[in-house]
Amino acid sequence: MAEQVIYLDTPDKSEMDKKLYKLIRLPNGIRALIISDPTPMPHDGFTTSESSVGEGSETSGETETTNSSSEYTTSTSGSGHSTSDSDSEVGDEKLAACAVLLDYGSFSEPRDYQGLAHFLEHMIFMGSEKYPEENMFDAHIKKCGGFTNAITDCEDTVFYFEVAEKHLDSSLDYFTALMKHPLMKQEAMQRERCSVDSEFQQIVQEDETRRDQLLASLAAYGYPHGTFAWGNMKTLKENVDDLELHHMLHEVRRDHYAANRMYLCVQARLPIDELESMVLRHFADIPSNDVPSPDLSMYGYQNCFRPEFHKNAFFVKPVENVIKLELTWVLPCVRQYYRSKPDQFLSFLLGYEGKGSLCAYLRRRLWALELVAGIDENGFDLNSMYSLFNLCIYLTDEGFKNLDDVLAATFAYVKVIAQADPKILRTIYEEQQGIEEIGFRFQPQRPAMDNVQQLVLNCKYFPPKDVLTGKDLYYEYNEKDLVYMIAHLNEFKFNLMLTARKYGDLVFDKREPWFGTEYTSIPMPEKWTLLWFSADPKKMPELFLPESNRFITNNFDIYWHQMGKPVLPDSPKKLLHSEICELWFRGDDKFELPEAYMSFYLISPLPRKSAQNDAMCALYEELVKFLVSEELYPATSAGLNYTFSVGEKGLILQVHGYNEKLHLLVESIAEAMIRVPSMLNDEMLATFVKDQRKTYFNTLIKPRALNRDVRLCVVEHLRWLMIDKYKSLNNITLKDLQEFATLFPQQLYVQGLVQGNVTEEQAHNVMNTLLSRLGCVQIEEHYYVEDRTVQLPQGAHYIRCHALNEQDTNTVITNYYQIGPNNVRLECILDLLMMFVEEPLFDQLRTKEQLGYHVGATVRMNYGIAGYSIMVNSQETNTTASHVEKRIEVFRNNMLQILEEMSQEDYDHTRDSLIKLKQVADTALASEVSRNWNEIINEEYMFDRRRQQVEVLRTLTKHEIVAFLLDNEISNMRKVSIQVIGHELAKSKMKSLAETSALAKRTLSETKSINEDDADEDVEMESSAEEGDEEQDEDELFQALADKLNVVFLPEEGDATTIVDIAEFKSNLDLYPMNLANTENASTNPALIEDIMMS
Repeated sequence: MAEQVIYLDTPDKSEMDKKLYKLIRLPNGIRALIISDPTPMPHDGFTTSESSVGEGSETSGETETTNSSSEYTTSTSGSGHSTSDSDSEVGDEKLAACAVLLDYGSFSEPRDYQGLAHFLEHMIFMGSEKYPEENMFDAHIKKCGGFTNAITDCEDTVFYFEVAEKHLDSSLDYFTALMKHPLMKQEAMQRERCSVDSEFQQIVQEDETRRDQLLASLAAYGYPHGTFAWGNMKTLKENVDDLELHHMLHEVRRDHYAANRMYLCVQARLPIDELESMVLRHFADIPSNDVPSPDLSMYGYQNCFRPEFHKNAFFVKPVENVIKLELTWVLPCVRQYYRSKPDQFLSFLLGYEGKGSLCAYLRRRLWALELVAGIDENGFDLNSMYSLFNLCIYLTDEGFKNLDDVLAATFAYVKVIAQADPKILRTIYEEQQGIEEIGFRFQPQRPAMDNVQQLVLNCKYFPPKDVLTGKDLYYEYNEKDLVYMIAHLNEFKFNLMLTARKYGDLVFDKREPWFGTEYTSIPMPEKWTLLWFSADPKKMPELFLPESNRFITNNFDIYWHQMGKPVLPDSPKKLLHSEICELWFRGDDKFELPEAYMSFYLISPLPRKSAQNDAMCALYEELVKFLVSEELYPATSAGLNYTFSVGEKGLILQVHGYNEKLHLLVESIAEAMIRVPSMLNDEMLATFVKDQRKTYFNTLIKPRALNRDVRLCVVEHLRWLMIDKYKSLNNITLKDLQEFATLFPQQLYVQGLVQGNVTEEQAHNVMNTLLSRLGCVQIEEHYYVEDRTVQLPQGAHYIRCHALNEQDTNTVITNYYQIGPNNVRLECILDLLMMFVEEPLFDQLRTKEQLGYHVGATVRMNYGIAGYSIMVNSQETNTTASHVEKRIEVFRNNMLQILEEMSQEDYDHTRDSLIKLKQVADTALASEVSRNWNEIINEEYMFDRRRQQVEVLRTLTKHEIVAFLLDNEISNMRKVSIQVIGHELAKSKMKSLAETSALAKRTLSETKSINEDDADEDVEMESSAEEGDEEQDEDELFQALADKLNVVFLPEEGDATTIVDIAEFKSNLDLYPMNLANTENASTNPALIEDIMMS
């Protein structure tokens, strides 16, 4: 067989990339990219390559810090990104990963079975001839500490997984069995149809997805992108014969899931020849056939959409409170221009936010706060037929009122580019070319799973030599390609879509059939046509092309090399500790890149004093970013990045990128913090209050976000409900916000971490500059900066509220179980427990009972207080919240049985998997920094946490975990169930739903366009409603939401366990003190099972 393998060109790579690559074509036609990581394998008694099918090792998880610093979660279904010591090396484990791309997607599915490609992706996992049990591959991967998923796109379907290297061989055996002989039994179809439908219900309220489907409804007749790719019960069950559907599934799988249509990428820390042998052993006998890839060349991009796509203006009613102006041009598929990338260069120019840009012009007038330009990488926007180049401007209310002027400026800026001197364009291009070359040269290493997911796509779309470079590098300047693309943008032929809740007297008289999106369309207003043809950039001197970038890095020296590569301590070093700050530092001796991270937590007593203060902190944060946006945007395009965000106790400033000029970002943001009070005026206040109101609204209408907000408010001592912050916004005066912005920097405690390619002196200088610019003194009111957690009362309590979007059927149930003060042993017990129950939970609640698409069990830490939660996202139209909650509790009560019935071999195997996950090495500096930063802001400072966890896990017995469950159930059951309940569709809405159903049926049979009743005459209209009417509409919207949550917590008569007032519930409860996370008290360790039984 080996002599039939064709060896393709080895891909070009960065000089910093130490991995080995081999690109081959197997005898059956599979193109495989094999990646060998040369990092030495550890020898800790666990890692050996196995060739037989066996049980696995490795996963627990990645620690994620939420927006507040109070809680982090350990998820058992994610990839590991944290290091710790093993008996050999610190963090010397790595995960192997595999991705397989099938050259088949929703564009190719039969129109009578819309969503079939997505449904097929689900059904593939339902067992194979070799391993017939449903979800057996998924169970194996999870048991081996891994993660698996799949994505169906328009032209591709990608399956991918990661797993401990020891179990790569066995995992490939399970996976390829699904590719060769999947069962896809007819009796499994109903369950997976429910899963597909549940997945659809969870995205049906997402405006971006609704926009794509609306554009799909404008596809030219017979064109493949006019499909409904998600699929639901209507397309896969109603008027569908199950026998025919079952036959069609197998037929499509046989024809299109063939080796000649398959691309493979696998990465592991094994010799490249051994990986090649593994690939041949598992993939060479996958059947191939003569069915070619879909040929979409017959569909010209010029005619992909019906004429109304660009001849009409579209007005769309959103789910969220948002105002967007979008211009969308249809371009040819831009993949053919990958060497010169004219589309990416134009994305840079149109999306630029620095001096002279369209974004800066609109921001200065407070007409827009955000602008995005370019081609999205999803298959609907970028495919073999066309590319959709989108310019999206997020308008303020003031921008909405001045829509004509916004359009005039937008059209003028397009002309700035179209009329630019080619020499100037080339100069800007070559500067960007240099930036991209630097970025590719010093690209941080990606986790293996992320890497294979990207590269398997590259294998399909780029020649072998360019598989690694094709997506990133500007190879050459091609004036012809650039002029061709500019000509497309400079033509008055684009889709204009305005997304807003109201526009003058227009009525949303149309409804997209699948998502129910309300919209209308009219012939392009004549005044907007005149604006385009009269656009003259000379009349707008504020608009000009980007200037030379002062933030481009020139010095790439590595300080650790200059110092002679000394041995550095694994943990950060405390450089400074005073009443106003603490500064931690660690140089870099692992990644050897010219990059650094600087993080600062600006802790203030102000946010926790009132909901209004908390809301003003968010306004202050947005104002600071507004003031620096124009100045610092060039830095972000030159490889430097910053985030400035609200934390529980203040503001978090983080900058990262090439280290040479990174300190300039810290200085600029510190100066802006001081400038806010003097720059603030009534117009800015009104704009930012309305914008923050929309932000809160758009968060609150998402059931999962509302569920989390309520849960944290119940658990944490000092925390304000988001709805209370929302209500407070209207009471904020200019004087209030000026005083807050003046007071905030005056009293602070600053936690800092500087890590990477920097020196101790530079770290000191950055902190000193920050403190001197802010001029802060020590905090006097420490009560408001102390982190406290409420001790939940024993027993079960419930808090229920309805989802705020009355069109949303999604119900989110989170049962949270509080344990108590954390220690390493308890942490390990919970991590291991979640790993044991993850797959049974998925199998029971999702696969068998079909309660919802998303189910999960998660370890939670709130200010050093340990607990865990079980979450199910279901739909109220399918089952009730009370039923879901009861089924969660039934499963939780069975957790003890799951453990008791587990063999010692399975226990040891799973425990060893978790140990190996704890030992997974950081792939990039960002991972190590994130872990250290979490220790600092949580004030636990256990920088060797993973090493300590491994030591505990090695001695942790099954008896101890069983004893823990028994003990907790008998003496410490503290539960709160947070239930955000979706809406059943009211009878009053049945008419519109019936209309939607009729439209869907017409779409299925591809009858005439639902838009044929568009008026022929040109409609002249005002650009917005009368100012008074619009403000009244906005105020009504605000008041409606504010009033709604006054009665949101639902009582149950005579039930004392139901919480209807969070403040009252917490008022008499005990509080856990700070910093109990480091307490290692033997008395807190779970007793042995024999002790529990005796008691």
